Amino acid sequence: MFSCNNENLYQIKGQLSNLDDDTLYVVFETSESIKIDTIISNEKGQFSVFHEQDADFLIATFYYNDRSNWFTVYPEVGKWTQVTGEADYPKNLQIKGGRIHKKLSKFQKKAAPIFKELTDLQKNNISLDGDEAMRQSTLMLELRKIVQYFVKKNPDEKASAVLISEYFSNPDEIEQAEVILRLLSPELDNFFLVKNRWAEIERAKKTCIGAPAPLFSVTNIDGQTFTSDSLVNKHFILAFTALWCDICKTEVMMLDDISTSYAKDSLEILLIYLDDDLKEIREKINQDTIQWNIVADSAGQAIQLFDLYNVNSLPTCFLVDKEGVIRLNTVSGEELKQKIDEMMK
Repeated sequence: MFSCNNENLYQIKGQLSNLDDDTLYVVFETSESIKIDTIISNEKGQFSVFHEQDADFLIATFYYNDRSNWFTVYPEVGKWTQVTGEADYPKNLQIKGGRIHKKLSKFQKKAAPIFKELTDLQKNNISLDGDEAMRQSTLMLELRKIVQYFVKKNPDEKASAVLISEYFSNPDEIEQAEVILRLLSPELDNFFLVKNRWAEIERAKKTCIGAPAPLFSVTNIDGQTFTSDSLVNKHFILAFTALWCDICKTEVMMLDDISTSYAKDSLEILLIYLDDDLKEIREKINQDTIQWNIVADSAGQAIQLFDLYNVNSLPTCFLVDKEGVIRLNTVSGEELKQKIDEMMK
């Protein structure tokens, strides 16, 4: 099988040591489509996969160890890409084959000690705090400096665009992303990773602090309609949540405290649930003494709002003032309460 030589195929093979599970899931992504496949490694951790050419550029992301780890491959059509290394350290895997990985290997060599320490920090501590959290932040800052140096030295390489998409993708860091993207050669303007990043930045600008809140019209689970116009002359909060998200609970996000502190004629709260089980939602709110305005996904409204407000993690809360301007975008209930108190003085 490894002797196969087909100029119309992306061909990837690998061997990972210390795999906990022999099942790997691979997601093939192009500018036009996404395909998912399942592959099985042998007892030595060896695997191989083929994908027929259907675009000029392909990204293949492999998830393993019950999808808790992953690595990404940028193969070239008609050539083998080879992946080797210890499964516990996905960022330190050796990936060979093609120009992008040839260039990325130089970045990886310089960043290898940082990758290893970051992985060791996160291995047995899902929620870092104190000194460990500070160390993690320091390491990430060092890593981004290495990325910036690499991009400056390689402005015309697709590998630079790959690193930007991986390490400068935070929607809250628009300015930093714009600065480093402008370092790239104009030759990469049409490269789909670059085009995607610019599109993401433009979307993020629409919901950044100081921007006019995107207009919407939704109906809550009691049949009452709320629009941006109906909320004029009062502050409002859009709280994006889900039943399965423990840290999204109204008391954790301090929404209970906020709701009981201010009258509805001055502050409105809309809970946007990414759930379509209205029965379970009703059972939950019936146990609460607060009458919440809830928009759920039974009519696709929640998904539309998630997309409109560029929400990609839970919980997320937007605070909008009386003039319809976004004043805060946060995952912290304490930060939300503090900002509300400041605005209400």
